Amino acid sequence: MKKIITIILLIIGLPSFGKVITGEIKKESRTDINKIYDAENNNPIEGAIIKLPAKNYSTTTNSDGSFKLGTKITAPTILSVEKDGYKPQSMTLSAEHQNSPIVVGIEKTTPQDIIIETDMIHLGDDSFSQNSAHASDFSLKSMGPFYSKEFKIKPLKEHENLYLTIGSIIGIDTPQAQRLGQSRVKTSYSSPPEIFCNGNKIAEIKINGDNQKINIPKSILYGTEFINITIKTGRNLYKRSAIDFDDIEFTNLLFEIK
Repeated sequence: MKKIITIILLIIGLPSFGKVITGEIKKESRTDINKIYDAENNNPIEGAIIKLPAKNYSTTTNSDGSFKLGTKITAPTILSVEKDGYKPQSMTLSAEHQNSPIVVGIEKTTPQDIIIETDMIHLGDDSFSQNSAHASDFSLKSMGPFYSKEFKIKPLKEHENLYLTIGSIIGIDTPQAQRLGQSRVKTSYSSPPEIFCNGNKIAEIKINGDNQKINIPKSILYGTEFINITIKTGRNLYKRSAIDFDDIEFTNLLFEIK
């Protein structure tokens, strides 16, 4: 019998100003096929788009929510799921998934959700070791050391909180990522990517992972209807002669009000 790989999402190390929530991709207990389903009612989802950006590969789910990966997984690779009316979802596959079913529950969007980005974004300077965390999955040229986007949001009610979700992020070469075996770089390490909201640093991402949620402090949202989110990649802390940016890739940025 084939086994199902259960993916436990990791806690992000943050400065005291930021707060992080962890989660888990929902999975059924037994199955022999890849499947995408509605996380609320367990119904299969037809026409969901499945992408492996690093391999320039995509497919869609059938009427029963099933799909096949027509390409081989030999190294950690990001899989992304998109469907109109649903929140984008992603997960980092390993070689084990080649022979194990992938079963993912996705959630419907709400009027308050803001999908910021579904494309794969590459930050850095295109200079990296093949021992870097998931470097074999890098699929794009760098757009530079930072990503920034501004958008409008309605004022939060007293009981509401705003969360930024990063669907998947790879390439981080911090000491924490090295200790977890995510990065095999032996001669150096990098500072963590930093997240800024309206010019205020709210988090550091010290490990690679999926579905990482960051609570946006309300104190930096008062008096404004616009939010600017900036993600800056880390730097090689061993190199002194010139700045060497850590190359990372991420996808599926989402704002949720809960």
